[in-house]
Amino acid sequence: MTSHEVNIVPGKKSYRKSALGVTTVLCGLVLSAALPVWAEPVSDSSPWEINADRVFRFSNPDSIVAEGNVVMIRKNSTFAGSSSWPEQAGDSVAPYSPVAKSETIKGDWVRFDPVENMVKVRGNVSLDSEDEQIKAEAAVLDLDDHTGTLSKATLYFPQREMLLAGETVEKTGELTYHFEDGWATKCETLEGSAPPWSFAWKKADLTAGGFAHFRHVTFRVKDYPLAYSPYFSFPTNQERKTGLLLPELSHSGRDGVGVVVPLFLDLSPSYDLTLYGGNLSQRGNFAGAEFRYVLDEGSKGSFALNYLRDRLDDSEDDFKDDGLYRATKNRYWFRGKIDHDFDDNLGAKLDLDLVSDRDYLQEYQDGRLGFEESEKRFVDIFKRGFDSETTIVRTNVAQMSKLWTDTSLNAELRTVNDPTDTASTSHLWSLPKVIYAGRLPVFGSHSNAEGMANPLSDMDLAWNSEYIYYWREDGVGSQRLDMHPRLVAPLRLTPYLETTVSAGLRETLYHVDDNGAVQSGYDSGILDRTMQDYNITTSTIFMRDFGVALQGFSQLTHMVRPEVSYDYIPSIGSQDEYPNLDSVDRIVAKNLITYTLRNDFDLSRFLDGTESSRKYAFVNISQSYNLIEDRKTITVAGETRHPLSVINFDTGIHPFEGFSFLYKSDLDTYGRGFTKYSLRSVYSELEKYNLGLEYRYEKDAVINQLNGDLFVSLSDQVVFTGDVLYSFETDKTTEASLGIFYSPECWSLEFLVTMSPDDDYRFSLIFSLEGIGKVLGVDQTLYVSEPSEQ
Repeated sequence: MTSHEVNIVPGKKSYRKSALGVTTVLCGLVLSAALPVWAEPVSDSSPWEINADRVFRFSNPDSIVAEGNVVMIRKNSTFAGSSSWPEQAGDSVAPYSPVAKSETIKGDWVRFDPVENMVKVRGNVSLDSEDEQIKAEAAVLDLDDHTGTLSKATLYFPQREMLLAGETVEKTGELTYHFEDGWATKCETLEGSAPPWSFAWKKADLTAGGFAHFRHVTFRVKDYPLAYSPYFSFPTNQERKTGLLLPELSHSGRDGVGVVVPLFLDLSPSYDLTLYGGNLSQRGNFAGAEFRYVLDEGSKGSFALNYLRDRLDDSEDDFKDDGLYRATKNRYWFRGKIDHDFDDNLGAKLDLDLVSDRDYLQEYQDGRLGFEESEKRFVDIFKRGFDSETTIVRTNVAQMSKLWTDTSLNAELRTVNDPTDTASTSHLWSLPKVIYAGRLPVFGSHSNAEGMANPLSDMDLAWNSEYIYYWREDGVGSQRLDMHPRLVAPLRLTPYLETTVSAGLRETLYHVDDNGAVQSGYDSGILDRTMQDYNITTSTIFMRDFGVALQGFSQLTHMVRPEVSYDYIPSIGSQDEYPNLDSVDRIVAKNLITYTLRNDFDLSRFLDGTESSRKYAFVNISQSYNLIEDRKTITVAGETRHPLSVINFDTGIHPFEGFSFLYKSDLDTYGRGFTKYSLRSVYSELEKYNLGLEYRYEKDAVINQLNGDLFVSLSDQVVFTGDVLYSFETDKTTEASLGIFYSPECWSLEFLVTMSPDDDYRFSLIFSLEGIGKVLGVDQTLYVSEPSEQ
């Protein structure tokens, strides 16, 4: 194979003149197959290196013809092009900056015109660069402005992860095309077979802004057409783009047929908005919105709204058959969260949760705007969710906090939303609540003048001071200042015991707002309450290692930590003169001894000089003895003393990787038996399966139920999910769902069946195409805003 270089010399031309006539020219043409060829086009570009079985040079006009295994390579030239997408809105194109880029052109036959910088290619044509990979039967290309025509071409764009094909393709720019009679997909496609899904069209345009616009388009699965549209467009790159997303389809006995269509609005790299519109055939029109933003790593927010104009009369079709009828027709759920970092350890949080009625969240738990999906999404983003769907009075909080090394200052406003007939103003609102807490060495250091520790130098002053204004329109509110400083110091009784003592003084001041609606008779002015508290806690640790041969581990470590604590609060008499708004208002005398016994079992092994370990089991027991109850005077016949509290028992075992068994219980030692217990077992392997089973019993809360959840990946393409909640108290399955997720290659289908508390079944179908967008979802993330230049 002969190698030739075509060097471009900008602004200069040189012509070779033959003195030997036509015969010499003909001989030169024959000999040119083995000689270097030089040509000078008029534009500025980088050298093209041509490799082929045969290369011929022609004059008038200058041209080079290559045949057989032709390869043209342009190495890292600088030209008016870009290997990355411009940042612009819509389809408008930002000016390109010259960048370095390599290109390769291959074919069976190539004609190159160096003056015009044109190339014609026939047979097994391929054009490769970092931005595009093209195969065609024939091509004519202008190498200056990157235009031309392609016949029977297939184009793949790595950055867009997009494959397109057309009978006739016009290259209108560096990365823009016009297609006639073709198809597009984002799936890997085997040669000679139809793609798993594709869009076929009569005409199409691929823009530099990252959009594909189709006319007379048919959606196909394999070779089967399923849907037609006169026009369709979608983003072809990985950037978020404004446009319609795929709809959510559902059906249930109460709702009828449901269709919800989302419109995604890409407002900026750090802001977006999704609008939802649809209809439930038996309920009415549905609307929704979801707004998200990210300013920096610690500053982000999200708000969402559901709205349903419900025409179903709840009195005729009572949800849950509980006799509680909904009156409102305008039903909604508005929720949102904000985290904001002001730097220097100053941060703020906002949680909003407003619902129209007590049934809405239980009726609509599925779908992207349903309770379960919203809860999961907000927990993933903000690491905190909402009150449960069965909680009627819902909390709304705004908080701000400032942290120092040893102290903290926190402030919050807390309101509630009560969708029942009870006026929300009868609930307590915290307007505001301020807490200042910290712990500092009393003598400024934990060492004496000689640098040695002693009990006095180890003493700390700890405090927790709180101001709160409890406001409500109907009933008693108050302003309360609660100051609770404590001295805390270690007590070195022996080298084998870790002992801590503390003594505190608590002063509480009240100013009561007595509206007379609920209570009256509080004294005017400032009320005060003073009390003391004392504590001593001592503990130690026993540890022993045992040689074992268990699941590849060679050592079992058993650690025992017994602990005994004593709490004492002297009695201050009756507290009825103070308002009773929370637990701080009623602090009873205490003379209590508590024991705790903790046991931990850990497996460990040493491989290649490194140690690895995992928890094998644990057993914890605790109980208290009330000396006040023990010394109580019996005044009623048949009354007995019960100084012992319930025994709290907590244990778990992880016998092998992926399996765990947990058990908790409260045992009453005076004849009531177990007042509360739960058993939960989990068997799981990451991304393969997860089977959870839990039984819960609470005598006082009247809970007696079995919960189960299941996740099984049957194959790389099929995932099965399910969960159930069965109440032994009512002998009914109160909640259940079953889902199948099927994802062959580059599309997915999710089918979900759920049963609501009133035995109504709801079916939903979620269909998504890779790269086109998940139903009612945008799978791309927001970007952190860049700081503006000052």
